[in-house]
Amino acid sequence: MDMKKLSFAALAFLLLRTCAEAQVVVEFNAALSEGAAQARAAASERRKKPQAARLRYGETCILRAVAAHMGVALRPDIPVPAVYYGSKTPLKQFQDAVEPQWNMRPEVFLNAYIVAKNEVYLLDEAEYYRRMKRSLDDSLAHEYAHYIQVKYKGFSLEGDDSLEGQAVSEQTWFRETFIQQDPPADFCQ
Repeated sequence: MDMKKLSFAALAFLLLRTCAEAQVVVEFNAALSEGAAQARAAASERRKKPQAARLRYGETCILRAVAAHMGVALRPDIPVPAVYYGSKTPLKQFQDAVEPQWNMRPEVFLNAYIVAKNEVYLLDEAEYYRRMKRSLDDSLAHEYAHYIQVKYKGFSLEGDDSLEGQAVSEQTWFRETFIQQDPPADFCQ
């Protein structure tokens, strides 16, 4: 292109067009950079957030197995507790539920059966269960044992350490016996 032959207007047009294209490239690169930064931040957040454990058996299956092992026939007129998982439940909800029963606000999510609300709260961090050689299923079995103690057997969880021992025994039975075998079909259908 012979620059001497271009008119001033044509030269100005080419210059503006080149600047505009350069600006588009700059804006595109900025958008890519911002998108990459957002993607890095999201990946970092995913790495920080613990992986959630999943139940091997359904909640109903676990409840039926524990009830049968404790010699209790489940009744439809006694409501089954709602189950809340740590990965999906705000810490504040857990703290508000547990504080009246424990007279404290835990800093972290823990496993608990809340008598007054008929609710179960479960820590569901997969790494915790791997490290402890336990499962979310046996933790739920433990909390269901407390539910059965209170709602079916009429016990109070206040100050009776034997009830915790019984819940631990149910949890151990569930982990070492029930989980290690194929569950009977009548519990899990």
